[in-house]
Amino acid sequence: MRKLISVGALVLCLSVLAACGTEDVLSDMTGGRSDAALDSSDTDVLDEPVRTEAAGTDFTALTADQCVVDDLADPGVLPRIALDCPGADEINGIIQDEFRPVSEDPMCQLHYEYAKGAGRVLSVVMVKKIDDWLEYTPFDLDLATGERLSGAELLALLDVDSAELAQLEQSVMGEEFTHQFGRVQDQTDEEFYNGQYERTTSPDNVELEKLWFAADGQLLFAGRIYGLAGAEYYEYPLSTGLVF
Repeated sequence: MRKLISVGALVLCLSVLAACGTEDVLSDMTGGRSDAALDSSDTDVLDEPVRTEAAGTDFTALTADQCVVDDLADPGVLPRIALDCPGADEINGIIQDEFRPVSEDPMCQLHYEYAKGAGRVLSVVMVKKIDDWLEYTPFDLDLATGERLSGAELLALLDVDSAELAQLEQSVMGEEFTHQFGRVQDQTDEEFYNGQYERTTSPDNVELEKLWFAADGQLLFAGRIYGLAGAEYYEYPLSTGLVF
């Protein structure tokens, strides 16, 4: 069932993000493991792909911890979905191809988070950090079918209209921009400030692919906030306000 978080709750959530740091808050929200490997008892149980006895593939009864294990060659940095299904194979392959080179780059820091949402979707998000820049790359797996979900497929499964989500994201990003920069608005060139706000809240800036679940069922997205200094924009893990 879909629920909607109040605007007040969203503003509180965004305030916590700014105060505590996005990595800490993301870890708290998802319940994922980012810096430590599974203990030996966990890996003994989970280092082989899970298979079901019933015909077909249905992993919905499994918890997120039963689905995701550390890549033993790079614990705490690279994950592996320990399920025997096409979607897991696809996601594992992409993570190896795209993020193993990143994990070997001394200029980068890399970790992952994971959670289960809507009773059937496993989300794994890779978080890459270079200095103060963070980039979020989520993957979503339908545990009922064993297939990887695109953003459009995830929204269809959740019965969420993309136009509705776009409006929610624009509102959330506008709130985040004001939270970060509203206090210095009077000290900033008005045209530049308004231009960065408009870029942040533009329909072209909504994110309908980088979507994933937090452990509490919140649907998150990677929001691009165009700032007043530094990089052109920064990515933040923001809540859409939708809970499943």
